[in-house]
Amino acid sequence: MTNKLPDVMTDQEWTAFIGTFNQKAPTGLRNAAIFTLMREAGLRTCEVIGLQRKDIRQDALDGRPVTVLTLKTTKGGKHRNVYLSDRANLLLNLWLTTREKRGLGKVKAVFTTLQGEPVKDSYLREVAARKGAAAGITWRVHPHALRHTFATELLDETGNLALVQDALGHSRPETTRVYAKVKNTTLARAMAKHEADDPKAAKVAALVAAGFTQEQAEALVAALPEK
Repeated sequence: MTNKLPDVMTDQEWTAFIGTFNQKAPTGLRNAAIFTLMREAGLRTCEVIGLQRKDIRQDALDGRPVTVLTLKTTKGGKHRNVYLSDRANLLLNLWLTTREKRGLGKVKAVFTTLQGEPVKDSYLREVAARKGAAAGITWRVHPHALRHTFATELLDETGNLALVQDALGHSRPETTRVYAKVKNTTLARAMAKHEADDPKAAKVAALVAAGFTQEQAEALVAALPEK
């Protein structure tokens, strides 16, 4: 039996999803910041909820300032640092400013209700599903799908599973390898779409989707008898 691949958002789905948040409202801004951190830094729900003000610091990378989060409330207790994109950093800072204006500056947790209580996992799951439906996404969106999306795109950009493992804080490489299957499936779909008129290419694409490497698939197809 084939294991189900992780749910991953397309760029269009992400744009539609994040566009459903009213960032002029405090809770809309907060939620947009939360889901952007998941999408662009690979945070788990527990890491977002457990993030504290003292865990945010400024550093320099390639001669320019960068915001670093030191994640301590992690699965398995494995601490790690994550580096924020400009967009994630902007939303985080906007929320921190809003927090301060509402008298929540001394609250330790970064993401809280407007009364200063930490947001709950069940609330984030409800918001993700509701906003996903509002965005017209046909599958049920859940917070972890944003982490899956981050991991898949990072693998696409770097081709380095070890780097993705470190970014996600996985203890075992086997946990990270599922994203290689996502990448192979994406490749297969692209090949099937653009080369559907080539029967051999279609067969190779089908084998890659089934889990074979590109080289294995090509060798198997080459060994097939000509019709």
